[in-house]
Amino acid sequence: MVSHNANLVVGADAEQLIVANRHDSDRKNRNGQLFDYCSGSLENTKPTVKVDCVLEKCGIREHACEILEGGEEAFNKRVYKYSLKAK
Repeated sequence: MVSHNANLVVGADAEQLIVANRHDSDRKNRNGQLFDYCSGSLENTKPTVKVDCVLEKCGIREHACEILEGGEEAFNKRVYKYSLKAK
């Protein structure tokens, strides 16, 4: 399944997520690349850090929560509902 809707991706407990970023003044990519990507599973989590490159600031789970309608709270409800691994 391919979707731009984070709610579908999280609800379906997708095994592989690809997060894309288009370079802009407030969402920078390494070396100014127009598009950059990172990938992994919802279990890929790490604390958010301050860095210049937006895709390097946190794990896949955190990126999903940024764009998920309802944010981290909605994600945690799905963790409970679908028995996913919690943070």
